[in-house]
Amino acid sequence: MSNNITLRHLRAFVAVAERGGYTAAARSLNIAQSALSRTIVEIEEDLDARLFERTTRRVVLTASGEQLLTNARRVLEEFDSALSRFQLYHSGLEGIVSLAALSSVASIILPAVISEFRKARPNVRISVKDGFAEEVVRYVSDGHADFGITSFPKAKGRLIYEQFAADTLVCICSKAHKFASLETVSWNDLAGEDFVSFDPLSSVRACVDRALQIGEIQLGTITQARDVGTVAGLVSADLGISVVPSLVLPMMQFCEFSRIRLVGPVVEREIYLVYDPQTSMPPAAGMLMEMLRQGAWHGFRLPNGARWVNDRRRNQRTAGTDG
Repeated sequence: MSNNITLRHLRAFVAVAERGGYTAAARSLNIAQSALSRTIVEIEEDLDARLFERTTRRVVLTASGEQLLTNARRVLEEFDSALSRFQLYHSGLEGIVSLAALSSVASIILPAVISEFRKARPNVRISVKDGFAEEVVRYVSDGHADFGITSFPKAKGRLIYEQFAADTLVCICSKAHKFASLETVSWNDLAGEDFVSFDPLSSVRACVDRALQIGEIQLGTITQARDVGTVAGLVSADLGISVVPSLVLPMMQFCEFSRIRLVGPVVEREIYLVYDPQTSMPPAAGMLMEMLRQGAWHGFRLPNGARWVNDRRRNQRTAGTDG
């Protein structure tokens, strides 16, 4: 026994056994009857066993043939099932998508997008890791996420950063603060004000600090907090004003505060897809990423102050650029 039996051999054998003859089996396999006969002979020679008793009208399985038919059907069923699962995976209908995202994006943008995505792909499992900007980048660079969504990116190896959204920075203050009755404030108006700041690891902190540095604006007493809810609570208690991106505001709704347009200039936080172009990602992950790129076309709504950016060529950067 040389063990040279292939799936082609098994399919030919099963076809003959199920159709009771070579003519019908050859027709179902779309091959010549002589080729089918040679294939069966190859199987019998390889297994050193007679599989069929041949009569003038039909062929009948031997005991060895009956045993092989049981095994062959199981092998073909398992192979076809595995191939079918792979085809579903390859078409993005099955698989696991792991992505990392800023908390504001994970809670405000992703739910509607993932919900729409899974309507056509209910068998795709999605894992979302939320974190600060650099944590998101680290998840992607370490291979723990297929792609990420971050802001204020810094150079990191061969990663690609592709802007797909942006949100405007706004000023928030307590209802008792002097800014509360104003429609707009300028960055210069923030000079000397007590301020509630985000953690240094936050993309919000990086974006706000850069705007303050450009304007050479000195703040008053700074209170620092890591959690969005904590920042909202401290501002509501009139312990300082703050500046936050528009996507963060829905996460603060449990607190009472005033939102004021921040001008002179209007500043946006850019939001990027980040991925490794040299690492193959699951097809479903690529499709979800493309849905985010085309957010406006799909009609996904964003909160006031946030917008989709869909000019892919204009907004693509490599990690080597200034970030």
